[in-house]
Amino acid sequence: MTFKATVLGAAASILAAGAAMAADLPSYKAPPPPPPPPAVFDWTGYHIGVSGGYGGGSANYLSNIYAFNVAAPAIAWNNVPSSQGTTGFVVGVQSGANWQLPNNFVVGYESDFNYADVSSNNSSGVWGGGLRSRLRWFGTERLRFGYAFGRFLPYLTGGLIYGQLFSNGVDNVGGLLFPTNVSKWQAGWTVGAGLEWAVLDHVSVKAEYLYSSLQGANGNGVAFPTVYRTFTGDGFDTHIARVGVNYNFKSFGALLGLPNLGI
Repeated sequence: MTFKATVLGAAASILAAGAAMAADLPSYKAPPPPPPPPAVFDWTGYHIGVSGGYGGGSANYLSNIYAFNVAAPAIAWNNVPSSQGTTGFVVGVQSGANWQLPNNFVVGYESDFNYADVSSNNSSGVWGGGLRSRLRWFGTERLRFGYAFGRFLPYLTGGLIYGQLFSNGVDNVGGLLFPTNVSKWQAGWTVGAGLEWAVLDHVSVKAEYLYSSLQGANGNGVAFPTVYRTFTGDGFDTHIARVGVNYNFKSFGALLGLPNLGI
């Protein structure tokens, strides 16, 4: 055996022994990466939904009564107040949009339209009688300002309310009967607050309170043959408590059924 062969054999034996010793050593693996943090819910997007609940308050009027005689007409009563309590239900649809800022404040806009049967069948106060006042339908255009606690969004809201007011019946004023039938479209203001909870990524439920103020119906009538009355609304105020459900789109494209357009 040559010297060269002897050296090569010894080197091979050393490498084999090192490999065997390495195989006997314990194996270490790097720990798996931590799971990604849960996604923070974002209220930014568009929504549509339905809502319904209770409405009630008061319908207030001021009346002037004129008595006619041969000489000249004379006012009998001036700005006599009356008030009716109202109660009933509301049901409607809504749509709007929210923008969540980096500091978790949420700015939004919401529009709704509602059928209403908020009415009273009897007047009270000075006159008595059978006059019925009713809020037939209404809509609102409102801003919303809230702060997002993850999937919970408490908010304040306010803006414009518009609707149709209806007064009909026979009003008994001092023993005189005044037939009344008047319908008026009016606009006013509304403020309120609510809480919305995203139960799913695209579905949220809400509870909301609104206070709304309209003027009230205006009109006139004759108690045949010599007495004439004019009346003016002095506030048709309604407290609205309702619950609703919204479907939330994350982009304008999703609202139209299109691919995400990034807006």
